[in-house]
Amino acid sequence: MFHRVGIAGVALTVALLGCGKEAAETNAPAPPPPAKAPTTSQAASPAPAVTMASLDAVTKADKRYKIVLIVKTRNNPFFKPMIDAFEQTAKELGVEGEVQAPPQEMDKEKQFALVQTEVGKKVDALCIAPADSKGIVPALKAAQDAGVLVVNLDNRVDAETARAQNLQLGGYVGADNEAGGRLAGEAMVAALGGQGKVAILEGIRGADNAEARKRGFTEAVNGKLEIVASETAEWDTEKAYQKTQNILAAHPDIVGLFCANDKMAVGAMKAISEAGKKGKITVVGYDNIPDVKPALASGEMAATIEQHPDLMGRYGLKMAVGILNGSVPKGGEILVTLDTVKR
Repeated sequence: MFHRVGIAGVALTVALLGCGKEAAETNAPAPPPPAKAPTTSQAASPAPAVTMASLDAVTKADKRYKIVLIVKTRNNPFFKPMIDAFEQTAKELGVEGEVQAPPQEMDKEKQFALVQTEVGKKVDALCIAPADSKGIVPALKAAQDAGVLVVNLDNRVDAETARAQNLQLGGYVGADNEAGGRLAGEAMVAALGGQGKVAILEGIRGADNAEARKRGFTEAVNGKLEIVASETAEWDTEKAYQKTQNILAAHPDIVGLFCANDKMAVGAMKAISEAGKKGKITVVGYDNIPDVKPALASGEMAATIEQHPDLMGRYGLKMAVGILNGSVPKGGEILVTLDTVKR
């Protein structure tokens, strides 16, 4: 049996994308904190109010819009619930939904090209989980210039880069990855009793979600656990296997390993087992993909973070349709619930 604890909350706060950092997450059932005071440039345009309830009210498209979901890859099981929810919601709303993805999560240029291809097909909107938070901006700006609505899912487009290139996204639907990193750090501290040396396997450096998860984990363990190594395995299972071997050789006394996604955790646990350290090193992952459920059940993995990609797919499409219908304002933000899933 899996136990879900440490809910980070459903954020019903909003922010104008490209005009600052994400709003803080809420902790159910407490209400969200007050919004930050707007800057001078923002004062004339208060952030639009978008909630899950307002998106639930979007039940039919005014016409058969063509909307494309572009994810990082189909090879990561994390994206399957997002794709399934997107496709089901497209049927419910009466829109033409299409899904595109590069072969591998590192194929950033392929994802950029997919954006250009779909824009050439005269689509009405793109829902995109970018592989590269900064590099994707020129392609999305070209989509915007062609009259295509862009809704950002999962991994945030870099706000500063978007602002510099005058990219104005339709909205954001995803998770507070820094809060998720903190939940992972808290789970590690609890599992280790607040002492010991640990290491981190990071995602793609420079990607918003990867940096945020590392930042949150580091904050949570600061002053309690000693981080002795932090390596990037770029979300990849085989790279994680190799990097974990290197970490174990350089730091044979580590007792914990945080993997910023579960695909990396699978590779890391293989290396740990082969080194004869299964059960001696606490592993905390992120994403709660099916591949790690046996490891959670057996205790080989202490915890993982669930961030509900199905809700991202559903509400991302509803946001796009609502904006196209004129019933939902542009620039809104929805943060989905985060859960810590333990053995």
